[in-house]
Amino acid sequence: MQTLTHPARDPAPGAASSDTPATRIERLARHAVTGALALVAVKPLLDVGESQAGDRVDVGVIVTVLGALLMLGALAAVVYTGRRLPARTLLFMLVALVAMLVMSGIDYLAVPARADLLDLFDIRRYSIYGPHLEPTSAIPAEALRLVVGFAPLALLGLALLRPGWLSSRRLALVGGIVVAGAVVHCVLAWLQVAGVLPYSFYFELPGQKIGRASGGYYHPMSLGRLLMFAVFLIYVLGDRLRLRAAVRYALIALFVATGVVSLHRFTIVCLAVIVAAFEARRLRGWRTGVTRRRLPLAVAAAVVVVAAVTGALSSATVRNKAHVTLTEVGSLDVRSDTFMHGRGAIWNDVAEILQRSPLDVWLFGFGYEPWDMHNDWLRVLVIWGVIGVGLTLAVLVGLYRLVRARLSPAGRLPLAVLFATLVLFGLTQKPLAYPYFLWLFVVGLVLLLSIDRETASAPEEERGPAAETTAAEEGGDTP
Repeated sequence: MQTLTHPARDPAPGAASSDTPATRIERLARHAVTGALALVAVKPLLDVGESQAGDRVDVGVIVTVLGALLMLGALAAVVYTGRRLPARTLLFMLVALVAMLVMSGIDYLAVPARADLLDLFDIRRYSIYGPHLEPTSAIPAEALRLVVGFAPLALLGLALLRPGWLSSRRLALVGGIVVAGAVVHCVLAWLQVAGVLPYSFYFELPGQKIGRASGGYYHPMSLGRLLMFAVFLIYVLGDRLRLRAAVRYALIALFVATGVVSLHRFTIVCLAVIVAAFEARRLRGWRTGVTRRRLPLAVAAAVVVVAAVTGALSSATVRNKAHVTLTEVGSLDVRSDTFMHGRGAIWNDVAEILQRSPLDVWLFGFGYEPWDMHNDWLRVLVIWGVIGVGLTLAVLVGLYRLVRARLSPAGRLPLAVLFATLVLFGLTQKPLAYPYFLWLFVVGLVLLLSIDRETASAPEEERGPAAETTAAEEGGDTP
């Protein structure tokens, strides 16, 4: 086999005849890619009625496993028939992930020897610690989650080997369906706020329970994940969604307002970062005079967003919930048990257990998450140890550098926004543990590559004024 090395920019999609399936296996592989993209698109709709995480195998779990098989199978088929490997960086990522799976196997075999140490995790001083998990079943589940979550890296490999299979037009269709699914969940969330539908998740406060809008999901975090990527897709796809700018801004306003009433703090923070990043770039563009004519539209959009949030807060019930969100955060001393409503207790207890743990635990972890760590990097440390943290960091850094090297300056802000969202959300959540978060994350990377490649390869006369404006705005992020 010959390792494919890529220049800073990939060739135009039409430049390589390899985009057209030449064999039956390749045709099946392309159908598998289509099936995987379809699952990415419709999963939010299949998640309506999601049960409490971990209590049973639901449709969402089946969909993610099936999608992972399609993605990995498609890449394997293309590599086999084409006798070409994807970029060397992707191969290093694969080796790192396989190494983490090997460590999971080591942890599984070590369970009997660690019985006394694992018994320390049976103490749960607050409900935030999560349910009890049996290591013999939780370790294989964690390994499967790793494979399923990072399976979309196969789509990235296919975007480099067969760019025509993942055109911006196909990905725009996927993004449009994801946005439509987000609208459905928003409607359900507002019906919960109006009292038409029951809440599935609550703020548990002394003497009262305050419902938190989660749409068709069990937890507001799941709704927040969908809202963040829906807003990101609207900005990146722009006119490719075939919606008027006013409609796109209205959707952004709806998603932001729904994030506010969900009361999920880091969803609100991430939504604010995404909107601020793209709108700030537009403000910089006005200095050049290229987008000055869009000033009235942007001002109107800002008014719509502010009006939507103000309207959401006009209800006394919502105002009360907003007050709780801002004030009921527990202690701000990370050493306190009440830090962030019990997260400090978990982190302090984990630190004590790790201090009593032998070297093999520090190196390879426990293989699973005995408590809900509420922090992505602490979760990785507990599951795969220091080596796992290093390997995961290497995968993410390699992924960032691989994509950034193939993007023009136009695509680098959206790339930075994606990674900033991953980091911010991981402060109190676990995006690397949520397969669909990673699916949308990697599909976002593939979309950036596709748009950038097709924009660069299009003849100047075919780009037209809209494309020139998009390039001047560095990324086509006009909603």
